[in-house]
Amino acid sequence: MSYRLKLIITISLLIALSFGIGGTLMVTTSFNATLEQEIQSALTTFENTQRTLSLLNSLGDQSDFTSLADALKQMESQNLSQWQSLSLKAGDTQLFLSGSADMLEQTVPTPSENQCTSLPISDKHGHGLLVKSIILAGDTELEVLARFDLSHVYTLRDTQQQQYLIVYSAVIVFGIVASIILSVALTRHLRRLTVTVRKISGGDLSRRSQIKTHDEFGQLSRDFDVMADKLQESISKLESDMQRQESFMGAFAHELKTPMTSIIGFADLLRQGNMDESTRMMAAEYIFSEGKRLERLSFKLLELLLLKKDALSMSRVWLNTYLGEVEHALAPNMKAKNIRLVCKAEAKRVILETDLVKSLLYNLVDNASKAMDNGGIIAVHGIAIPGGCQFQVVDNGRGMEPKELTRITEAFYRVDKARSRSQGGAGLGLALCKQIVELHNGSIQFASTPGKGTRVTVTLYGKAGSADG
Repeated sequence: MSYRLKLIITISLLIALSFGIGGTLMVTTSFNATLEQEIQSALTTFENTQRTLSLLNSLGDQSDFTSLADALKQMESQNLSQWQSLSLKAGDTQLFLSGSADMLEQTVPTPSENQCTSLPISDKHGHGLLVKSIILAGDTELEVLARFDLSHVYTLRDTQQQQYLIVYSAVIVFGIVASIILSVALTRHLRRLTVTVRKISGGDLSRRSQIKTHDEFGQLSRDFDVMADKLQESISKLESDMQRQESFMGAFAHELKTPMTSIIGFADLLRQGNMDESTRMMAAEYIFSEGKRLERLSFKLLELLLLKKDALSMSRVWLNTYLGEVEHALAPNMKAKNIRLVCKAEAKRVILETDLVKSLLYNLVDNASKAMDNGGIIAVHGIAIPGGCQFQVVDNGRGMEPKELTRITEAFYRVDKARSRSQGGAGLGLALCKQIVELHNGSIQFASTPGKGTRVTVTLYGKAGSADG
């Protein structure tokens, strides 16, 4: 059973029960009040008649009851009586009878002197009230028995009940219609949310409920849309990560294919043994160089994986001393390539992850050296900035086209694939640099002019402070 149907049934039942109970109480209370009023009126009339008969009896001859009967006849003729039927007896003698005698056949308890008893009855003549009293006339007991008609009270109740049933039926119909309208108004937002959930589960991640109300449904809609936005963002990020992973694995497999093919080919030639010394040395040299390149590639990949860790082990270092260590480590290799390496830094203390930042600088200098065909100059400058430090690596090599600058930090991407492979590059250096920069909450920017060189600006945020010298 749907929530809307439950709501319709619940509202309809509440309306039916509340109006039914209220209407029944109203009709019953009105009937009881009217009946009580009519009974009191009948008893008052009977008591007045009884007092009149007692007075006449006390003033006249108590053995002659003609005056009593005449008085009753006169009251009836003048429409002063309200009874339906009345009987006056002296023993078994009928002194006066008004109406039909069978209306007075019911047995009414005998009252004490000058008192009266009453009995509500319901018979073929309708609803009525029998009232009986005894009047002493000397040694004779006069029995006065009257019946008062109450049928009009019950007729009024029946009329009210019929009218109530008509109104009740109309209210029930109105209540059902109102409950349908109300339930539709209350559940249309839930239905909209349900449709949105089904659309999202069906793959339409851009679908939103967008319920613009200021009630609980509006708040639920806003919370749901925020959740859907985060879900879409997470799924998009996951899909992007999967695509990058697939591209990474494809590029890695391709990167391994060429050296492995050459290594296997030359190894097979060495295994056969039918070659001269120069060919054997060439094969061994190629196997060695390609093996070293694969080793460097594996180390780069391992560094990329290890950089996924959340916490960094920071150290406080003197920036000029730290950059001097970088220059000392890279100078021999740069000299062999006919490249002059110049490193300068401020005498300030900064906090950074020393091993990762060295790897960052090594890769930037190595990448700059590969852009030089006949030697050149690479300058590395370090300065302390509020909250961190900044490095600039500037070379006078070949430079890059503007369209290449947006992709150079992608794993395995190389501006000149043939030249990079011949120089042992795998396109992982700048991707590694980007990871290190992100772990330091910093930024890396490239500026390059074809034929003139490239400037790389790296900003790293840890903690920085001035030193005394």
